[in-house]
Amino acid sequence: MSDSQAQSLREPIPPTPSRLLADRTVVLQKYPLRRPMSWRHSLVSRPLLHRMLPLLSPSPSDTPSASFYRLYQFFVIDWTVQFRNELEYFWTRSEPAWALSALPDPYPTDKPNTGSVTNSDEALQYAIMAGLCYIMEKAYNRLIMRGLPRDAPPIVDDFEELQARPRHPESVPAWAEAVVPLGEVMDIPDSEGNVPTDEDADEDFLRFGVRVATPHWVFV
Repeated sequence: MSDSQAQSLREPIPPTPSRLLADRTVVLQKYPLRRPMSWRHSLVSRPLLHRMLPLLSPSPSDTPSASFYRLYQFFVIDWTVQFRNELEYFWTRSEPAWALSALPDPYPTDKPNTGSVTNSDEALQYAIMAGLCYIMEKAYNRLIMRGLPRDAPPIVDDFEELQARPRHPESVPAWAEAVVPLGEVMDIPDSEGNVPTDEDADEDFLRFGVRVATPHWVFV
């Protein structure tokens, strides 16, 4: 497969932080709270026949990257409700491809130079995505270590049986571990324009040079 073919099969990279923060309403309108299954799907361009006959074509399935990119956007614009909804939705997808460690690298080639003092918006985006992986690991392992696996049924009839199962903690993908901190700390304000101090900033993001408040990652 050529590089161009591989690129065409990857989920498109979402907008950079500066674009998202310039107009939060774009995300609010694109992902309404009602009817989430209308937008929980892959954004990879579909074959021409499917685009010409959408009513006769199967609905596009969702992918781990598509969900992760939505989570990133909800986080950047500080949309707490949708962030927690998407965080939990990713958790419920227990297929092997949705393991956190299997999450594809957003930049498999031409990686942003996060260690540069003159940071680009793409570098900030990459650092935020790396930090998000650690938030996801913490949120999911909190439940796993309490005996609630990702493939648990919506209604648990026998909690003792679930707790007796082997526990398989999630781990961040290798690409996130390898992201170099930004050359200088950069701020992500909340929806009211506030930025936390270093003491109050989230440690999982600050390790990558991003000063931002801790998101609401606890669910269930």
